[in-house]
Amino acid sequence: MLEFSMKILSFIIIVSAFTSCVAPPSAEPVKSYYGSDSVAAPKPYVIKGVTYYPLSSVSPDYEETGIASWYGKDFHNKKTAGGEKFDMYAFTAAHKTLPMPTYISVVNLENNKSVVVKVNDRGPFSKGRILDLSYAAAEQLGMVAAGTARVRITVLSEASDRLRTESRNVDINSGSFGVQLASFSVRANARDLSAKIKNSRISEVTVNGKRYYRVQVFGYNTKQEAETAAKRFEKEYEGAFVIAK
Repeated sequence: MLEFSMKILSFIIIVSAFTSCVAPPSAEPVKSYYGSDSVAAPKPYVIKGVTYYPLSSVSPDYEETGIASWYGKDFHNKKTAGGEKFDMYAFTAAHKTLPMPTYISVVNLENNKSVVVKVNDRGPFSKGRILDLSYAAAEQLGMVAAGTARVRITVLSEASDRLRTESRNVDINSGSFGVQLASFSVRANARDLSAKIKNSRISEVTVNGKRYYRVQVFGYNTKQEAETAAKRFEKEYEGAFVIAK
């Protein structure tokens, strides 16, 4: 019995010595929880011991003020909580409880720049933050370098095809739509693809100091026409998606 007790004591001493040598965990990176189907439905979900209650609907006068952050390439093309692929170049956002999709206006209270985004993801779950914006939305608000900004959120619409703007409805199903086929870091590659595709054009953008060349096809008058074309293009160009001019 004494021998057994001594073995237990030795084991405790070894474990204690090992754990005391382990370095404390570093500060948690500023990232949110994305890509889980479990938080897409309007039912309670738990993250880090906290229960969140998504709204099934939201009042048109809903307004919220707080700190927003942004997320980008680490989550690009990964599945969002709403089921879509996250596109860092699209105007989208993650919110803990707003219905998906909900269209919201976001104003950077530090410079008065604004953007309209679609909520299609859940987060952020870092303390003190109310919204996580896509890279494109953050760039529009002039907050990429800072990483965060104090913003005001105003709900525009829960409908996927209408926005409420200055007390009038604006139909976003009609207008000028296109399909982005691919993005290249080498212009010659974009030029070669564009030469094969009728009505295509090359759009140049600079992201984090690096230039990209996007091959896009325009000429669709409704979103549905563009979505049909995108499905057709996707058979050959994986990841083709609809864009609005």
